[in-house]
Amino acid sequence: RPLFCLKCCRDAHRRLPFHKIGKWNGGFFEETSLTKIGMEIYLGHQGKPCPVLGDIHEWEDTDEPIHQPAEDLPTILELPFLNGKQCITIVDKSGVHSLMIRFCQCPNACTADKQLFEMGMFPASFTQPKTAFTFPVLDGFALDNLECRNFGNELLQQVEKNDVKYISATSPCMCCI
Repeated sequence: RPLFCLKCCRDAHRRLPFHKIGKWNGGFFEETSLTKIGMEIYLGHQGKPCPVLGDIHEWEDTDEPIHQPAEDLPTILELPFLNGKQCITIVDKSGVHSLMIRFCQCPNACTADKQLFEMGMFPASFTQPKTAFTFPVLDGFALDNLECRNFGNELLQQVEKNDVKYISATSPCMCCI
């Protein structure tokens, strides 16, 4: 497994956002995500930040009460849409990922759904998408549906178990930081 510092890990995975990574916690490498180490995916401008965003200072309103979910319910990362940055759930053949995505905000930029299309992702909604599916997972689902008559919920169960039949031999590796 290659070892990277945080900056190098983000740089190495800029074009590989679905790799699984591990972070040294002092005793062992525990699984983490690229979002948790501060990686952001920029759409438009060949993966570089949109010049319109510039040095926008983000802020957080702390006057609102913080919702604490019940302990038996799974916690879902819900982050607001601020200055073109949004946490989007992406379903890929390697699993379900939450990625911080910054859409291009240029005056002539495509809409968010079209920017996702350009990156090979099909949004679940065309207005303020919060979930998207990669084209390879949709291609595999279409094939699976035709051959085995499987439904969408079965695909999600397979993805969550990392048991998708059409995962290639070049599936994401575990990189360590």
